[in-house]
Amino acid sequence: MKNPYKNSPRPEPDEMERRADMLRAAFADDYEKSERGESIRPRLGDLMSIQYMRERQTLSFVLHPELKEIAYEIGYRIGRDICSDMIRGKTLPEIMQSNRPIAENISYAFEEIVEADEKHAVYRHYECADCYGLPDIHDKVCVYEAGVAAGMFSEALGKQCTVTELKCCANGDPYCEFLVEVTD
Repeated sequence: MKNPYKNSPRPEPDEMERRADMLRAAFADDYEKSERGESIRPRLGDLMSIQYMRERQTLSFVLHPELKEIAYEIGYRIGRDICSDMIRGKTLPEIMQSNRPIAENISYAFEEIVEADEKHAVYRHYECADCYGLPDIHDKVCVYEAGVAAGMFSEALGKQCTVTELKCCANGDPYCEFLVEVTD
């Protein structure tokens, strides 16, 4: 296979940050439009088939597990820079309560908080958009979700957090379960 993107030129760091800032502003605007009930795309609307995401994201992690580390880091930056203003609270339990309805509101999953204290929390996603209904492939694939959550919680708390997927529908579990640990 010939890959036309192999050895693509990499912009200078300042240019990459400028582009990222432009995208962050555009994404924030998209969220505001969504909250007002406005569509981003005038003819197709904002909803699309779940298969599209699964084909590109979940299958990528199965075929190239080395992408998981990068996906977590990208998710972390998105959670920190774009999504963190969606949650409120000063403690991890308050932040978890604030976060709970977000997944359902965007039709990603139903979220349940199993436990939460000042240093750790455990939450579950039922009907996860990434993996619910997939066969048991003996793998946990919700890496991107874990990174986004870690970035959101770290920014909101002002302390470093890690989020690790403990259970996954793609690993034969009935739900996805995540451990949040405050590491500062």
